Amino acid sequence: MSNEERLENNTESSGGNTNNLLYKKIACFTKKAHELSTLCDAQLGIVIFSPIEEILWPTENQAKERFENYLSFDLDTRKINLETQESSLDKKMKAQEKNIRKMEQEMRRKKWSCCLMKLLMERAIWNSMLENLKKEDQPIKGNDNNIEEKNDSIPKNNYV
Repeated sequence: MSNEERLENNTESSGGNTNNLLYKKIACFTKKAHELSTLCDAQLGIVIFSPIEEILWPTENQAKERFENYLSFDLDTRKINLETQESSLDKKMKAQEKNIRKMEQEMRRKKWSCCLMKLLMERAIWNSMLENLKKEDQPIKGNDNNIEEKNDSIPKNNYV
């Protein structure tokens, strides 16, 4: 019986005990490893030491072959590919900090751009208002003559 069949049989059994939960998690883990192996075209091997048994994935022979292949590389080559969790998290944190700085700069740029647009809009409004005031202050052409003509046309009564 292969490891995958054994995992499926153990996860299907009822009981809800610790072993059942362990096998469910291992089945999920091996499924994710299979997806990663397929998507990335990588050779993965998993060794799990549980209180009950040792589990090798995908099969015992394939897992051993993959680990032997990895161990056949010299130590310097393997060290390049190894990475501690701390250094990995440091890299992620630095990338996030860099991303945050970029977002802050973009926010400042957009804020200044928005302020500039507001100032330009206010300037346009003020200019428009000034234009309207200038038009109102200008005398209307022909009004002076019309007023005199109207005054002449009004009959003058000699009331004493």
